Amino acid sequence: MTQAAISTSPTRKGLSNKTIARIFTVPGQVVSLLVLVMPLLVALYMSFTDWSPTRGSLFDAGFVGFDNYSELLIWDTRFIYAVIRTFLISTICLSLEFSFGLGLAVLFMRKFRGKSFFFSAFLTPMMILPVVVGYIFWMLFQSNGPINQVLELAFGAEAMMEWFKSAPPAIFAVIITEVWHWTPLFFLILLSGLNSVPENPVRAAVILGANPRQVFWRVVMPTLKPVIIVAFVIRAMEVIKLFDEVFMLTRGGPGSSTETISLYIYKLAFNDFQLAYGAAAAFLVLVGSLLLVHMLLAPVRDQLLEGDK
Repeated sequence: MTQAAISTSPTRKGLSNKTIARIFTVPGQVVSLLVLVMPLLVALYMSFTDWSPTRGSLFDAGFVGFDNYSELLIWDTRFIYAVIRTFLISTICLSLEFSFGLGLAVLFMRKFRGKSFFFSAFLTPMMILPVVVGYIFWMLFQSNGPINQVLELAFGAEAMMEWFKSAPPAIFAVIITEVWHWTPLFFLILLSGLNSVPENPVRAAVILGANPRQVFWRVVMPTLKPVIIVAFVIRAMEVIKLFDEVFMLTRGGPGSSTETISLYIYKLAFNDFQLAYGAAAAFLVLVGSLLLVHMLLAPVRDQLLEGDK
């Protein structure tokens, strides 16, 4: 009996295996449709209206077409600045996280005492909830907190800072918090990549007279390119949604100097009750994120999907 005949053979109750499979999978698909797709479609419809919870039913709201989108892209400078600010913070954070993560990964390729302990210790930060990390660093950056105490002991009282009362120190505090929290993810991904680098190209380069620096930059790093890009894509998708740490540290202040796009959308929807306008902003961010991921994956897309050919 062939495999096709076995898969379609009736059971004792007269139902084929394919029918039974559909019976078990359809409920999950229906739940996914209701939980994921339906809210997305409702939010998309909402973004084309002027609805607010204070104006009655969503389906009685006026249809405004692309007015919300044009308002955001052309006239809403707060939204534009939030996008630029999020992009700048993300770029700095990703650069620092990659640099520190790569350095730690290279360090952990060597043998040293206590390696297992330090490996677990360095991975601990990314296991902590973002809101908890934000609260911890909010306490650390208080005017009489541990960081200012250390600065005072090392450089004197004039080195103490009011971290959350002006824009540059507040942004710096957000970046430090984010880098501390997520550098371990880069470290873990890059360490896995380094451990999977084939030995033959490295040995060939050494035999041909390459020094360790040349081996690393001309052999190891090109091999790591897909791993590095995937790591950046994963972190970029998360850092664009940066919310918890900023909310706990600064609430977007002073003023709106640390307001990220996620925090701005939150304030639109839940402080100002402009849910339709906030939905339009969210969909613009979604489209921008998809385009960013598409561009980041473009150099290695064929290599990552070659297994499907």
